[in-house]
Amino acid sequence: MAAAFVSVGGVAPRLYGRALMPATRAAPAHRAAIRTRAAPVMVVEHAQTAHEALNWIAENPKWLETLAKGFSGVPEPVTKYGHPVMMSIMVAAMGGGGAYLGWAGRLNPDKKAGVKQKQLHEQLMVAFWLLAFMGASGGILSTVLQGYDILESEHAKSAGLVLALLTLEAIIAYSGFGSTPKAKIQGRKVHAYIGAATMAAFLVHAGFGIQMLL
Repeated sequence: MAAAFVSVGGVAPRLYGRALMPATRAAPAHRAAIRTRAAPVMVVEHAQTAHEALNWIAENPKWLETLAKGFSGVPEPVTKYGHPVMMSIMVAAMGGGGAYLGWAGRLNPDKKAGVKQKQLHEQLMVAFWLLAFMGASGGILSTVLQGYDILESEHAKSAGLVLALLTLEAIIAYSGFGSTPKAKIQGRKVHAYIGAATMAAFLVHAGFGIQMLL
């Protein structure tokens, strides 16, 4: 079956072989009002018509595009840098501080002081968990407003991983870490190491975010 060549945004079609060349960014209806970019050239295999080929172009969910239109008047610097700046501060201060308090309370030879550190860790991380979900909603809007496909964004995918790890940590903690003294010891150990892995995942997530800014 012949390949269909689709020229998007007035760019002349070019042959890249018979493989599908995926779009790295979506093309929402309001994109022109946000920023002018040269649209990618699409080469779609197994498409009989240009209309059929265009259906291969990745798009964000319609409800998300509609929601993003309500924020299309936000200045571009805020759209691009607002989420990363606020999340960087929150992750460094609350996430990093909470992780430190958790490990400090775990390793503190002064058990009484360690208990206080663990209590502060719990309070701080509950707030951090809630703000992380709020920040993620802002990040989704920022991604869509900049013309990226949310389903193809590695930054968005890593955000899902981070939120899942934070939620798992909350479940472990509020389940009491276990039902027996021995299970509680193991539960706290698992909680501590998953917490460390979560902070590492945040660094990876931040790296993907920096790539989007460049």
